Amino acid sequence: MSLGKALRRWLRAMSASSSESPERDYLPELPAIEWARAGGADRSVSPAEFSAVLLTVARDGEPGLRAAAVDAFGSAEARWCLAVDEALRERWWSATRWSRSLAAELADGEVEVLRLVVAGCHRDGRIREAAVVHLTKHAHPAALSVLALRTADWVAEVRQRARAAVDGRLSSSRGSLTQLTEMAFALRGRGQGAWLAERVEGVLRDLPLDDLEPLLAARDRRTRRAAYRAATAGGLLSVSRLITAAMKDDDLPIRSLCARGAVQAATDPAQLRGLLVSRTALVRAEALQAVLAVGDLGAAEAALPDRHPLVRAIAQAGLRRSGADPAEFYRLLAGREPPAPGVIAGLGETGGVEDAGLVRRWLAHPRSRGRVEAVRALRRVGVTRPAELVPLLRDESGAVTRQIVAALRHDLGVLDPEMLEALLRPGNAPHVRFAGYRLLTLANAWQRLATNLRLIDDPDDRLRAGARADISAWLNRQAATTYHGPSGDRAAELDKLIERARPILDEDKVRLLRFHAGLPHQAAL
Repeated sequence: MSLGKALRRWLRAMSASSSESPERDYLPELPAIEWARAGGADRSVSPAEFSAVLLTVARDGEPGLRAAAVDAFGSAEARWCLAVDEALRERWWSATRWSRSLAAELADGEVEVLRLVVAGCHRDGRIREAAVVHLTKHAHPAALSVLALRTADWVAEVRQRARAAVDGRLSSSRGSLTQLTEMAFALRGRGQGAWLAERVEGVLRDLPLDDLEPLLAARDRRTRRAAYRAATAGGLLSVSRLITAAMKDDDLPIRSLCARGAVQAATDPAQLRGLLVSRTALVRAEALQAVLAVGDLGAAEAALPDRHPLVRAIAQAGLRRSGADPAEFYRLLAGREPPAPGVIAGLGETGGVEDAGLVRRWLAHPRSRGRVEAVRALRRVGVTRPAELVPLLRDESGAVTRQIVAALRHDLGVLDPEMLEALLRPGNAPHVRFAGYRLLTLANAWQRLATNLRLIDDPDDRLRAGARADISAWLNRQAATTYHGPSGDRAAELDKLIERARPILDEDKVRLLRFHAGLPHQAAL
């Protein structure tokens, strides 16, 4: 691949004015070599800061410093490289004189790899194109990263040259495939970024397992996902390997993919029993379906108390197909001291009104999750007694109070407003105060407005922000359709609260609040 006469002529013409130009470059000082080695691995260094220093190192750094900087760029994560690429284009405006001298090097000489890297991220497409031509001669990972970046370049000439170079690497070498795959998926969202991802995925589909192994262990999750997809589609992984990945990989899509692959590849469902205790619900669900397909009702019974509703639903369906009633199993389990939260949830899913007494007992479950599931189960069977639920508004768990609010929102008429207002007192836990706020603002419009006005300067950030936002939402959406005015006492209260809130609310809101509440206009003092 050569520069071509026209491109070389332009580079020389650009460089010809370099010695006569009065412009100077504005770049930072050279860093320590340790800073350059850290590169993209140091999250305290922004891509913009790194790009500025990279230009200085490329222009003035001694060989050891330049080697450290280019190694850091070549080993950085793909997203970091993309961010540095964007930042470098902006930074080149502060190095216009060096741009011209670099053009001369690109036209006539052998250019050192770090200079080619920064030239490959130049704001001028012709300099990027020349850099791509030179980078094809280098095997350094940084050179490959820039070539991959330029396959999505917005200038067609740059893009075509980079794609030809990368295509050649994909065809001739497997050593760079992991890096190219990571770059491909990072670039996919760009306007021209789909080409490399599609090309890489096509290559992966035809690879033997030995060539896929580095990608299966890659640091980038999207790279590992693509490799596992190719390996499972080709039937390259053993059942034991799939089970290991389904149990231990830190990426949920990979665990789910490998679980499905193991289910399809297993010749004996007993091989899948290890997956039944996976920490991932989708993995447990896949394994349970496969085991139940051969009639293993013991696995269904064991999965009934599962913490995830999907797994419980599969276990319940398996028992029903055999003629058993899952609710009977849950009733037995719910009598134990104390039952697992999944047991209470399952009884609510499969039981009826007659089970309310058994469920109600576990409103005092020692675990907050158990109390949450007891409230949910009572809601499912349609038996919620406010007198039993109200004490749990002061539960130590926010998850419990949220469930109580959901259960009581249809019984607001029987709740004591003074009791709810007591929940709002500053000494209560934040989640208790928020539960009181939610129930008070779910009642009628004027109680909602009064509650919000009382909290408009509350020390609690969540309550204060929520109150102010809810006042605006009411004015914008519901105020015009609130046809019944406040009672006399409520109107007097609102009059005082609106005036107290006047320094916080703008005058338009104050005027509208008074208008909708039927209060006479009162000018600001």
